[in-house]
Amino acid sequence: MNTAIGYKLFRIKKTCPGELFPLYVNADHSIPIGEWLIAVCGQRTNNGKVKSKLGPLKFRPGFHINDTVPYVSHIGKKENGKICYMRDDTVWAEVEYMTDINYCLEAHKNGIQKNGKFNPIKADLDHVPVNGFYRYKTSPNMTGEWIIAGNMRVIRVLSDREVKRICIKAGSAYLPRQQKLNLKEFGFAAI
Repeated sequence: MNTAIGYKLFRIKKTCPGELFPLYVNADHSIPIGEWLIAVCGQRTNNGKVKSKLGPLKFRPGFHINDTVPYVSHIGKKENGKICYMRDDTVWAEVEYMTDINYCLEAHKNGIQKNGKFNPIKADLDHVPVNGFYRYKTSPNMTGEWIIAGNMRVIRVLSDREVKRICIKAGSAYLPRQQKLNLKEFGFAAI
């Protein structure tokens, strides 16, 4: 089994100490730490989208992971219309994902229109990339691309200090918090 390391943003709840949850799709399904998981497709709507906490979204099954740094520019708390802070109920985790099968070419082919032009919005898969991954840019506002993987294992939750250090070392921006996060309040050991 070939793997790579990445970073995934999770929701945390004081009412469910020590548990991690997806942000939007299957948002009430706890994600265990230390176990290999196969991505589960979210519930489809009548028009083919997937149900989520945000409302219907494009059906793009798999674990959405950042492969370079624990930072996204399109998810967070806004101030004056611009995302400036981490949300109070989110945390980054270091994850491992399977890379045995590279689905990038298959996803890229889906983005080629009948006229031969490439449409990056269509360059995705409508199935879980089992034992592998592909790259996709879910938002033009995001930094970099997502890894969409079929298999993932959460290694550990990162402290905000670790997130900042990793991002600065990579020359990336990072999102601070408005208030310090106490991981113990969410059932995670102090890091």
